[in-house]
Amino acid sequence: MADTSPTFGGLVVASLAGVVGTKYLLGGALAAAGASVVSSVLVTDRVAVTLAVGVVLALVAGALAGAFVLARVMTVAAFLAVIALSYPSLRAVDPVIVVESVGMALSVLYLLVRSPVARTEPAHIDEDDSATRHGSTLR
Repeated sequence: MADTSPTFGGLVVASLAGVVGTKYLLGGALAAAGASVVSSVLVTDRVAVTLAVGVVLALVAGALAGAFVLARVMTVAAFLAVIALSYPSLRAVDPVIVVESVGMALSVLYLLVRSPVARTEPAHIDEDDSATRHGSTLR
C-alpha cells in the first residue's frame, strides 16, 4: 500500500484555506458576541453561514495538510462554494474578499492540473546488498 504526503503546492493551498477559514471563524465569533465587525469578515451577512464556512475551510486545510486522498475534490468544491457565497461582496468590490477570491480561484485552477497529494511507494531493499547479509547489526 502506498503512503501519501502533501506536496509543496498542497501545503500552500492548505495555508490559504487555513488563513481564510480562521478569518471567518474569528469574524463569526465576534459577530455572535455582539461586537461590531466589518462586512469583509461575514459571508452573506449571516453569522451561522460565516461560522459554517470557517469550519469547512478548516477541515479542508486539515485534509490538505494531512494528505487525505479526497482533499483535491474537497478543496475545489469548498473554494467554489465560498466564492459563490461571497458574490455580494465581490459585486461591492470589497478588496479583502476580491483578493481572497482571486487566490481561491487560482488555487482551484492549480488543483485542476496538479494533485496536492504525492504517493510514495516503499523503498525496495535488495537482500543481496543489505547490511544484514554482510553481518552488520545495525537495524
